[in-house]
Amino acid sequence: MAWGTLSAESEKTQNPMRMEDILRMSWENQVKTQTLKLQLKTSNYDWEKTNGNYAWNLEAKGLAKNTTNFDLPQYIIQGTRVTDNTVQAGINKKFSTGTSLGVSIIDNRYETNAGKTGNSTISGFSGFAQPSYHFATVGINISQDLLKNFFGYQDRLKLATARRSSSIQRLNTLDSLSKSLVNSLIEFWNLSLAEENLETNTSLLKNAKLIRDIYTKKANYGFDTTGDIHQWNSIVLSATSAVKNSELERNKIKRELLTSLGKEPEDNFSFIPILNEEELIVTDNYETELKEAFEKRYDVRASLLLLRNSEDNLKSADNGLLPNFTIGGTYNFKNYDQQFPQDFYGILSGRFNQNTAEFKIDYPLGNEAAEAEYKKAESNKQQSQIEWIEIQNSVRSDLLSKRENIKVSFELYLESKKNKTESKLFYDKALSAFKNGKGTSVVLKNAMDAYVRSQSNHSQSLISYNIAIIQYEISKGTFFEKYAINPEQIAILNNEDNQ
Repeated sequence: MAWGTLSAESEKTQNPMRMEDILRMSWENQVKTQTLKLQLKTSNYDWEKTNGNYAWNLEAKGLAKNTTNFDLPQYIIQGTRVTDNTVQAGINKKFSTGTSLGVSIIDNRYETNAGKTGNSTISGFSGFAQPSYHFATVGINISQDLLKNFFGYQDRLKLATARRSSSIQRLNTLDSLSKSLVNSLIEFWNLSLAEENLETNTSLLKNAKLIRDIYTKKANYGFDTTGDIHQWNSIVLSATSAVKNSELERNKIKRELLTSLGKEPEDNFSFIPILNEEELIVTDNYETELKEAFEKRYDVRASLLLLRNSEDNLKSADNGLLPNFTIGGTYNFKNYDQQFPQDFYGILSGRFNQNTAEFKIDYPLGNEAAEAEYKKAESNKQQSQIEWIEIQNSVRSDLLSKRENIKVSFELYLESKKNKTESKLFYDKALSAFKNGKGTSVVLKNAMDAYVRSQSNHSQSLISYNIAIIQYEISKGTFFEKYAINPEQIAILNNEDNQ
């Protein structure tokens, strides 16, 4: 009689995939990864929005005004019909130095019927008659913030804070992206584990049926005096249930994986993961790895930027206790002519000018709002300092744990590998003894159960070891670097991380 072995043949259509291949597939296809990559592209939002307030602003406007007055003596000089049309264009900008600058060009066409009709016939008023004139104006306006925003002090703090906020958004997204890729990797491995569990349970069912058939024949000839046939009927039923459950679990994991990759759940997808079985040597230079983690880990860099933002926010809040004080002035060059653009000819000669100077100061009595902002900023800074100390200690703890986990998980993998070998030998001997009529069904069943458990433990320990490798790279901040993925190319910001 031919006896089956407790292993199932892999499908010939399966494709081998290394860890790098799986990561690349997830990077290019996983839905959550694609969403996070899109978030990276918009991580500059805070910086661009704040910096946009300092862009050049072009404006233009026009006004057409026609007035008809009563034919009364008081309108003799002004005129009963007045046309006053104005066209204006200008450009202005607010600088981060607290300076506002504006340049405007104005053409004003003014026409009146004063001295031309009606009461203009009265002696002495005919001299008020005038032709249509164009009045030209080139104006320069400048103002400067002092005290609270001394030469743009607060504006520069806001720009620096916005730049760091964009960097924090980018770093947090990159951290989520790395975790998403690791989760995708684990999903692939879980599918592989589910496939192997199905194959193992299928082989177990096959062997249980063979042994059950032997006892059936013994029972038919009256040799099964102990009633072992009933025990093996029960074992076959349990093995059948295990096959159905493992198949159901395999299909569920497969559909979820395909859905996360943006594919149809019914797609034909199979693969063989190539896991790392070589020992990863952890260096003895812990301090060097810790320094590298502080420089590269996204959560550490984000926490440091949050601390710097809290410091700048406190400076801004402290400065906000001062009054608003602005000084400024305008210088207008004026000229006139009966035609446009002749009214602008020689306008810079300084023949007709208008100059103004002004200052403005305002300070709320009590200034409770500014005091509340200061208290809040002070509290936020203290909180950020506490969190900064906490994240540093957390990184130390995490790196120590991951270094230890690498060693322990590899030792557990070697033990599971040895246990699998020993269980296989035990099963083979029990099977051989049973075929020769020297073994018992109890011994054979125990051997089968031990071998099944050893196979499962071996697969799980190998996956756990590979997960430990990934977690170790993440704890050092070198995950993307190790697997040649450079997500930071998606969104290039100003280098604010070290400022």
